[in-house]
Amino acid sequence: MTVAATTPAAAARGGRADVVYVLLLVQAGAGLLGMLGELLFMGGLPFYAIAPLSRVVVTFVFAALVVRGRRGALTGVIVLQLLSLAGLVASLVLGAFPGIDFTPTLTGLLTGLVLPVLVTVLCVRLLIAPEPGAGAR
Repeated sequence: MTVAATTPAAAARGGRADVVYVLLLVQAGAGLLGMLGELLFMGGLPFYAIAPLSRVVVTFVFAALVVRGRRGALTGVIVLQLLSLAGLVASLVLGAFPGIDFTPTLTGLLTGLVLPVLVTVLCVRLLIAPEPGAGAR
């Protein structure tokens, strides 16, 4: 065993905070890809990129703070994920009305339902029982 592996920072690597970090990066990447697809193929105005870009920036900031062990960032991530879930529910409800089309796709359900639920559960678990050595990185 090496000396580096026995430090608290090295022992905390690979924990739930790192998983949340990676999931948030996947979520931000999917948001960027969706925004680029809309701008390129749907003829969207650059004005429509403001909301997705701001969400990606906020997600990156929260991801960096979560992996550093900041407990306040966990609360922010939970709020962001709950807003995502509320948006999905609103889309499902509005899609039931005639004239409004909402077609759920596998990718949409993955990024709009599965990832937010997974990230929320992991963040709540981190709030309840922080990992040993969190914040020592």
